[in-house]
Amino acid sequence: KTFMGMIRHEITDEQQLETLDEAVALKNISHMPSRVKCAVLGWHTLEDALQKKS
Repeated sequence: KTFMGMIRHEITDEQQLETLDEAVALKNISHMPSRVKCAVLGWHTLEDALQKKS
């Protein structure tokens, strides 16, 4: 939730983003729309895998 909010610029509070650790390196990816899909592909895959496991 926080990661996708960061990518969409919905979450900009640095304290909230601290929970993402190294993923914060992708926070400016939204300035490059052609890269957003690549940046979130792994995240969507992980979410799907976790939902199927539950």
